[in-house]
Amino acid sequence: MPIAVIVEDDSQMARQLANEIAAIDLLEVRYIGLDEALHKLQQHELDSVFLLRDGYETAVLSNDRNWLIRGYSSNRSFAYQAVAETVMSIAQQDMSRSKAASVIQQLYKEYGMEDVWNYDAIIQRSMERQENESLLQTHFTYGRQSSTSEETPMRLLNNRGVWAFFTIISAFFLFDWMIKESRPAMQIRWLYTSISFKRHALRMFVFYTALTILSDVLSIFVFTFFLSEPVTSSLLLPLLTFRTTLNLLAFLLAIVFRQVLPYTMTGIAIALFLTVTGGAVIPLDGLTRKWEWVEAISPVQSLLSMTVPVVWMIGLIATLAVWFYGRGRRVA
Repeated sequence: MPIAVIVEDDSQMARQLANEIAAIDLLEVRYIGLDEALHKLQQHELDSVFLLRDGYETAVLSNDRNWLIRGYSSNRSFAYQAVAETVMSIAQQDMSRSKAASVIQQLYKEYGMEDVWNYDAIIQRSMERQENESLLQTHFTYGRQSSTSEETPMRLLNNRGVWAFFTIISAFFLFDWMIKESRPAMQIRWLYTSISFKRHALRMFVFYTALTILSDVLSIFVFTFFLSEPVTSSLLLPLLTFRTTLNLLAFLLAIVFRQVLPYTMTGIAIALFLTVTGGAVIPLDGLTRKWEWVEAISPVQSLLSMTVPVVWMIGLIATLAVWFYGRGRRVA
């Protein structure tokens, strides 16, 4: 952005201010006379013009902050406000240093220490501190904490939560065979076999559960090697019970339905419900600390917290036992 800087005050502080303005990468500073600068401004060759008036250093040293810099702009000076704020912020540094130096010298004078630090030494020391130290970075401690821990960004979704969602859906897709096997046309064959439908369904449930557990073991390796997810031995039991809970839920729900499509749609709805209420989308740490029963709403929460969904396991196993030893096929 082309601008012009006119330095009327022949002082070190004014020259330093002009050099700091010229060091800004986004500005193209031109040192020309005031008349020429105003002419170029009218011709829209310059965005703005800034005049460092005569007596700038004297005014700063005397803590006079009025009318030190004058700015000129035109109706096409689109960047004038931003450039003016930048110039004033640089000038404000000189004024702040001068004010601080004056206060320090006054304190030295009151305590008879006038020869310890002079004005130039104080200004130079403040500039060195500004360059060498990060003045805007501060560490806070609360209470009796010795140090602050680094904040980690909260993720909206986590790997295990996403995996749990698709695992629930796949479990419902897997056990839709129960609906197909229990159709009236398929029930006739069980009249000529030595094994009942319930025993066959239970054996198939154990078989599919074993296969899905093997796939979960492969998922553990994926979490470890590809997603850098920390997986420990304490996750094995929660993962095993989570898989068993899902398979029991899908198996028992398939007993109730007569058609595949309503069963599948219900399974997707249940997957969404369990995922959201399990804390896979919105963390529920605050709620679980306040109300412990929140953990029992969804087995997904047990998986994320690496605990066993005891309530779900007891309820589903009891329902399975009622169906298996009961008389009606559709007792669930």
